[in-house]
Amino acid sequence: MRLTQRVIFSLGTLLALGGCTPAEDSTNGSTPLLVDVTAQTGITFRQETGATGKKFLFETMGSGVAISDFDGDDLPDILFLQGGTLPEEEVTPAERKRASHHVGATPRLYKNLGGWRFRDVTHEAGLDLAFYAHGIAVGDIDGDGDRDVYAAAYGKDRIFLNDGAGRFSEEGSARGIEGSHWTIGGCFFDADGDGDLDLYSVSYLDMPIESHQFCGPRDLRTYCHVDFWKGVDDRLYRNDGQGYFTDVSAEAGLLGTKGKGLAVVASDLDGDSDLDLFIANDSDANLVLRNDGTGKFEDISRWSGADLNREGKTEACMGIAAGDMDNDGDLDLYITNFEQESNTLYRNDGGGFFTDISISSGSGVPSISELGFGTACIDLENDGDLDLYVANGHIMDNVELYQEHTLYAQADHVYFNDGTGRFDRGEEHLGPSLHEKRVGRGLATGDLDRDGDLDLIITNMHEGPWILRNDMATHHRIALRLLGPGNRSDAEGAKVMCALPGGATFVREILSGTSYASHSNTEVILGLGEAQTATLSIHWPDGRETDLGKVAADQRLTIDWDGQEIGRENLP
Repeated sequence: MRLTQRVIFSLGTLLALGGCTPAEDSTNGSTPLLVDVTAQTGITFRQETGATGKKFLFETMGSGVAISDFDGDDLPDILFLQGGTLPEEEVTPAERKRASHHVGATPRLYKNLGGWRFRDVTHEAGLDLAFYAHGIAVGDIDGDGDRDVYAAAYGKDRIFLNDGAGRFSEEGSARGIEGSHWTIGGCFFDADGDGDLDLYSVSYLDMPIESHQFCGPRDLRTYCHVDFWKGVDDRLYRNDGQGYFTDVSAEAGLLGTKGKGLAVVASDLDGDSDLDLFIANDSDANLVLRNDGTGKFEDISRWSGADLNREGKTEACMGIAAGDMDNDGDLDLYITNFEQESNTLYRNDGGGFFTDISISSGSGVPSISELGFGTACIDLENDGDLDLYVANGHIMDNVELYQEHTLYAQADHVYFNDGTGRFDRGEEHLGPSLHEKRVGRGLATGDLDRDGDLDLIITNMHEGPWILRNDMATHHRIALRLLGPGNRSDAEGAKVMCALPGGATFVREILSGTSYASHSNTEVILGLGEAQTATLSIHWPDGRETDLGKVAADQRLTIDWDGQEIGRENLP
């Protein structure tokens, strides 16, 4: 995040670039195809900050959301983190009284009842623990077939262990997660190829409360720039196979990173079948860490082309979307940035090399006037190519007082892919609520109604989320759930290769991390367009391949680690 002491574009300049015209409500009487169904879900969560007026920077960061089946009933549930409870030592009694309506705010877990109805089960799930949470990672850390939760926080991080029925116990310290610095998020992935999930924790700033100071023009108090503080080394925790972790950051080669990280994705970025890491850093160069296959990482950021933008400059990077956006068989990276910095699309050229194609792709210039956070590569239409959704919102709650033409609340953006990796803003199918300006932060995707397309959830500061039903995906599709080794619930890092009649091909990967402070459901949905069959193969993280052959469209399949089909059902 960058403060605005820099030169500010004039409104005329932004209009000339095509990035400042507000999105018109151009539904033209047509039926909206991304539909805000929040009101009918029964979800009453409201994101809080616990702000007392001192302008602590962590108040600006918001908190994330996870979509995942926590109770094993095959319906994706929704878990919201909450940032409203300030640690006792950080505020005076008077300040705590002033923020009393925030005190005690906890994560909220909503059980999916089907039919777009959800029930708050936070208390019975054991998640009514108040702390200042930001980011969430989900994974089966103990290999017992259910999904556990890591919560990154300002203060002490948490591990919530699932008993299989969606009831959790907090076991962070007991499991070896002793982090007490400021972390924003993380991801579970098999770093060393031993079949269990390790944890990469994304650290942000070395910002104890006593380092806080007054910032802002003259007598107008604002949040301080991140450059007032140093970054903190990220951490890698190795899993012993039973869900107990050891900090192996030093032997993994991660000491000295100190990158002010805000998001991470684990993916095979260089095509050698192990999982590498990309970390989006705030006002520092991004990190590209190449895995040698044993869980030791080489920092290849400088020559990868993805550390800086096309002008050789750092950016205030917030969120990550990863996917095969040009359908060439490898994963590209889309990074959301601060206002007056376009979002950045790095094309994967293979072998760990990337090229910034933000301008030529059409996904850069329209974003210049907004400040992006959560983002996702999502095939909204199930037509076989990946579109982009971006949640926007400023960090300065009083920015309108000192910066012309900039708003705290901002409209989200949707970019539609033409099939070649070129994008156009698409507003005509968005319902009226999506043209409203909100202060967006986290974003997660998942098939909440199990109809074979991806729906979305966006968290918004100071208010409730958006729950968006996807009515746009009218094409054929195949849904795949891939199981991990042993009893593990998911096969993080597995790739699905899809070939359509006529020669079109693309790849989808089960990703860990991405977006901002959030976790998307791990089911793979393959949009087939008009095709009624697809030829599928699975590339497992250990290098094995499973050929599924020709598969008929409009089905949901479950495949185990041995490549055996253990479940099949028709999609509606």
